[in-house]
Amino acid sequence: QPGLACYGPGSNGWGVQTNQKALAAFAMAQAAESFDPLATGMTREEARELALAMLRFSMRSHLVGDYRCTDGTKWGNTWISVLGIERMMHGIEALSPYMTEQDHALLKQVLISESDFLLNEYEIVADVDARTGKNKPESNLWNGALLHRTALMYPDAPNAEGYREKGSQFLMNAISTLADLNDEQTVYDGKKLKDQLVGANFFDSFALHHHGYLNVGYMVICLSNAAMLHFMYRQKGEKAPEALYHHFKELWQLVKGMTFADGRLMRIGGDTRVRYTYCQEYLVPSWLMARDLYGDDEELSAMEAGWLKQVEQEMNWNGDGSFLSDRLQGLANRSPLYYTRLESDRAVCLSMGMAWSELARQRSVPQEGKTERSQAHEPVHAWHDEFHGAYFHRSRTRAASWVWEAAVQPQGLCLPPDASDMAEWSENMAGTIRGLGRVSGQRKGANGGAVFAGGFITWGETIAYTMMNLAESDADEDIARSQFVVAALPDDTHMVILQYMKALDRRSYIQQLQGLHLNMPNDLFNGNERTYYSEHGAHVFAGVGSPRETVRLGSKWVNVDDRIGVVNAYGADEIFIHRPGQRNIGLKPSVKNGEGEDSLYADQICGPFAEGVRSIDANEVLLDTGYLIQSEQKRAQTKAYADRKDLLKKLLLPNPEVRAVQVKGTDGDVYVLLANFGAEPVSIPVPVQRKERPIDVAAGQPAVKRGEDWLAEIGPGEGKLLRISTE
Repeated sequence: QPGLACYGPGSNGWGVQTNQKALAAFAMAQAAESFDPLATGMTREEARELALAMLRFSMRSHLVGDYRCTDGTKWGNTWISVLGIERMMHGIEALSPYMTEQDHALLKQVLISESDFLLNEYEIVADVDARTGKNKPESNLWNGALLHRTALMYPDAPNAEGYREKGSQFLMNAISTLADLNDEQTVYDGKKLKDQLVGANFFDSFALHHHGYLNVGYMVICLSNAAMLHFMYRQKGEKAPEALYHHFKELWQLVKGMTFADGRLMRIGGDTRVRYTYCQEYLVPSWLMARDLYGDDEELSAMEAGWLKQVEQEMNWNGDGSFLSDRLQGLANRSPLYYTRLESDRAVCLSMGMAWSELARQRSVPQEGKTERSQAHEPVHAWHDEFHGAYFHRSRTRAASWVWEAAVQPQGLCLPPDASDMAEWSENMAGTIRGLGRVSGQRKGANGGAVFAGGFITWGETIAYTMMNLAESDADEDIARSQFVVAALPDDTHMVILQYMKALDRRSYIQQLQGLHLNMPNDLFNGNERTYYSEHGAHVFAGVGSPRETVRLGSKWVNVDDRIGVVNAYGADEIFIHRPGQRNIGLKPSVKNGEGEDSLYADQICGPFAEGVRSIDANEVLLDTGYLIQSEQKRAQTKAYADRKDLLKKLLLPNPEVRAVQVKGTDGDVYVLLANFGAEPVSIPVPVQRKERPIDVAAGQPAVKRGEDWLAEIGPGEGKLLRISTE
């Protein structure tokens, strides 16, 4: 068809949306005063005509159009068909003066068709638990936004009032919480909130169980879709619907606290997808809306500038003008659709920055009390969500987290809060085994814990499994049971991880075993080089392009770049650096994802380490380890904790199923972490000196004293953190 063009495969679904995002980017580029024909390889007019051709392909392949997608189908009238429209509308504004009457008429037909479908055929649902299939915060938000957008653009539409009414109901059921279900007071757009709700999508903590795990990324998607409608009203000088701002501020505050200082998202619940793409990109419109509503504070500006620097850094690394070509070459070979989708996400979000940054700097008038100005918003410093078994504490020197209901279970973090290039979540610090199936992992079991000033303690268990064994009769199997007790000490520096892994009551085969399994990214974002300090000096390792190898350090401690320390308290003779030889972090392992290179290179700090197929006996102990992780500590401090028993030592206790580690915190206090890996409750004498007494940190009370003994009472599978104080 002459005059039509598309970016990407042009197929239905994500193919359509990929093209829509790309056309918005071209549209904004051709409108920019700084447009440079030499840099872009085309004239402004050619860029404009290309954007118009992409728009016409998108509109004509819709259900109301006279053409089709490249796969022979027509798109539209689904739960997600609105999303691409919302993401391209700022580009349509830039193209509007050059669109023909036919273009405008077809755009109106498309928007009316989608709006009528949502009004008459689409049921609003919501649920905090993604397993019901009704957790729909982001789609409720973009569908509500489209209804309001259509009503504002075409006030003469026969169903315009219905669009506004159902649009507000969608918005109220987007960032909706359990507490909202009992809210008798809040009214938006003349409607009582409680009467409009069909359910909650967020827990009262604002945790989001999207795609089946604690999904910080989709918290951002919700914020970004609010921003797209917010700025349309700002550009038109109109008042936005009040429901658009429902819980925006609270969710933004949580997301802000889970963002590194350089703008990279701190996904404490992990990610099933490609690192530092998609959800990460949509922080850009979210930042702009937050700035517009709450002010241009230094922290937010630093995040935005830091992220743009990373985008430029990766483009320079690629050297071909693309955003992601080098580290996503493997993905591009397996799925051109997926690759072009991610390229267009980055492009469209940067184009939103072009469209709205000046408006955001001007600041909007607060929305009649629903939002308010503030020059400074402190990030979240401590946060917990019971449903996900999620614990998070952030201070000036340490960001610490542990999440059981994670993308890849379980996973933790302990790193400096400005070290975004050192963050990786996949089973991080949760010692692993790999069976013979194509996919291996851990499945969470019972867990619990407590938060306290300055940190947290959590405990729980997982079952290590393997799937898709080769032999016809060889079914998926569970291999081992792993128990953990983890504590972020209230000294803003240390995390202690105790793990006990035991084979189940049967013979199994494994091909790899890693104690600790601390992922250390070593890719373009850190200059593709890490320095590991150990007992035997410095080891400088390149990342991408290095051969596969496993390096024995001959040391019970290692420090990475004078920022993160790792000390083995017991259970490993030495620490290893396992180096995969290719990018190994990316899409969640599954049979569908297949074999191929991922999107981020990460070394793995581990110990013990074993590789090669071997059988394990029934009930064999596979891991029995204790590790101390240090944030913002130099090599000398890490070495001291490995050498000096007054700083770190394993305590010998009479019960063989109880483990205990004593640590002197950087706050000067002495802490004891105990783990009961047995099946029965225990009362364990705590070895203290005369005039010392152990304080249960979580309870804030002394341990139990019987006669001359101080006793720690610990339930089966649980842990306890004590502070040793002087009476």
